[in-house]
Amino acid sequence: MAEPVEVSIVIPVYNEAPVLDELYARLKKTVQGMGRSCEIVFVDDGSTDGSYEILKRFKENDCTLRIVRFTRNFGQQAAVLAGFRQSRGQVVVQLDSDLQNPPEEIPRLLEAMTPGVDLVVTVPRKRRDAWSRVAGSGLLRWLTQKMLGPTVKLNLSSFRALRPSVVEKINQCRDRSQFMAVLMSWMGVPTVEVEVEHHVRSKGKTKYGYTQLIQLAWDIVTGYSTFPLRLVTYMGIFGALTGFAMMAFLLYQRLVRDILVDGLVVLSAVFAFLAGVQLLSFGFLGEYLGRVHLQVQDRPPYLIEKVIE
Repeated sequence: MAEPVEVSIVIPVYNEAPVLDELYARLKKTVQGMGRSCEIVFVDDGSTDGSYEILKRFKENDCTLRIVRFTRNFGQQAAVLAGFRQSRGQVVVQLDSDLQNPPEEIPRLLEAMTPGVDLVVTVPRKRRDAWSRVAGSGLLRWLTQKMLGPTVKLNLSSFRALRPSVVEKINQCRDRSQFMAVLMSWMGVPTVEVEVEHHVRSKGKTKYGYTQLIQLAWDIVTGYSTFPLRLVTYMGIFGALTGFAMMAFLLYQRLVRDILVDGLVVLSAVFAFLAGVQLLSFGFLGEYLGRVHLQVQDRPPYLIEKVIE
């Protein structure tokens, strides 16, 4: 049985070949300066650009490195979850592979992991992304916070340190939507924030474009809230009140003012509105039924091809 280590550093990788050499060199330098026993867990999320081959080259001369290889691309959250489950450290650090969060900041997270703290999250001093990306992330944060309510303090950073007890709590959550940042925020475990540097991505391409952000927002909304279903109820009430008001207006014009209003256009508009509400309702219900279907299937969030110890 493998001996436990003090720190496990989990890094999901998907088509990051241009940046891996620099990431590994900086990471090893940081680890050597910490004076703690560490392991590095790379999770290859079905890369097709040679990233896996580069990781195997690192492994040839590094016994502290472990590689988890997926059968195909399952997504960043699945890769992070797999890395958490494979880690053996007394503290687990999650780090993205794009170097926007510098590995040199890891010791500051470990220093903040004092007794009584289970989760250390990071806040960038200044985000070095395009304004449109910052605006999109801000909108996502605002929307998610509204969904979760004021009792949950939300942090969407993917650079964090946590104890194995937090991983155990994650494993207890069997829902299909396991966006780690939201899930950990929802848990409410003892948490502290650390301010860190944030760098511009110099190599490779981001895997979270605008389409992915929209998909992520929709996944969060339907995975952590029933607000869309309540919205359908509100729209139904509004539609019913609108129809009642139109009927009262037409009756008033006919009985009190003796004016016969041609109701074809008005009724067509009302029917079109109600039909739109019904179609939207079916869409929301279909989304939630689809989630129930996936939950009943109980397929694993990822499949591991091999683990190189």
